[in-house]
Amino acid sequence: MIKIEKNSKMVGFSAATIIARQLIKKPNSVIAIPTGTTPIPMYEAIVKLVEHRIIFTQKARFFNLDEYVGLTRENPMSYAYYMKKHLLSKIEKVQHDIPSTDTRNPEEEANNYEKRIEKVGGFDLCLLGIGVDGHIGFNEPGTPFSSITHVAHLHPSTIKRNSKEFGKTVPDIAITVGIKTIMKSRSIVLMATGTEKSKILKDAFWGEVTPDVPASVLQLHPNLTVLVDEKCATEITSSANDFHWMNL
Repeated sequence: MIKIEKNSKMVGFSAATIIARQLIKKPNSVIAIPTGTTPIPMYEAIVKLVEHRIIFTQKARFFNLDEYVGLTRENPMSYAYYMKKHLLSKIEKVQHDIPSTDTRNPEEEANNYEKRIEKVGGFDLCLLGIGVDGHIGFNEPGTPFSSITHVAHLHPSTIKRNSKEFGKTVPDIAITVGIKTIMKSRSIVLMATGTEKSKILKDAFWGEVTPDVPASVLQLHPNLTVLVDEKCATEITSSANDFHWMNL
């Protein structure tokens, strides 16, 4: 199902509503969560839902999709810092897991992270963003669909985009939950906002299923929701009837 919202704030609210429904149905849900600009309105909405005691997160367990290798948790550019800023410092008693940012053995940490996910039974719900090159998590173009949590070498286009925030010293390695692990999720929600994501959205969901566009594998998932804003939907509204999505 694809759902077109008016703006990015409404995309975030819709995603938070799906999380709320999941937690009401199963308070001890295991949920994979993303970082970046797109999910920020979602985290703002979650905080409000918790503050108003509409949802409770104490029994849930959250796993981050990825983390840069070589950054400490205190580094403002780390995803651990991002999560603390946007969610963890604003709600109490959250069980949260994220790959170690300063591990000396990234491969071992990736293996351990996959085991921790397996130990809790995998993801009940997985929230995703999408890169302009079609990556999900840090599963860059060319990543095998059979990949589990692994050390990823970032695509030059990703490094170039990240340089706007990092400056000259940009991490080129990350630990990411793999595509196979993501696809095992019982439910998946992908969020995309803004005109810059409109073309890749069309390529991912109206194009060929190929590792060259990692997000395209989501076409094969039986319980997928895609949330986009009107700016992002500019290239898909005319094609909506050519594929199996419901345009709500």
